[in-house]
Amino acid sequence: MNEDLTWEVRYEATERESRQKALAKACFYWKKDGQLMRSAEFTQSELEVECERLCETGTDLTQFVLALKQLALSTGQAYNATSSLPVEPGRF
Repeated sequence: MNEDLTWEVRYEATERESRQKALAKACFYWKKDGQLMRSAEFTQSELEVECERLCETGTDLTQFVLALKQLALSTGQAYNATSSLPVEPGRF
């Protein structure tokens, strides 16, 4: 069986809100043999808690940490400095 984890950062905003004010969330998708098995969305603070929980279980955190880093870059002044960079989904 082939298991696959992918993620992307999405922004939730109303029509009147700019992307800078939009809430960024990391969206994770778990697929097995090409079929979606599970999905989850996390804000930055939620993902920090999830990383702590997964660390205790011995799970490989690589993709979760990369998504957390992307979320951190998408807020505040860090976002302004990198706004020309495309949002790249992670793949595990």
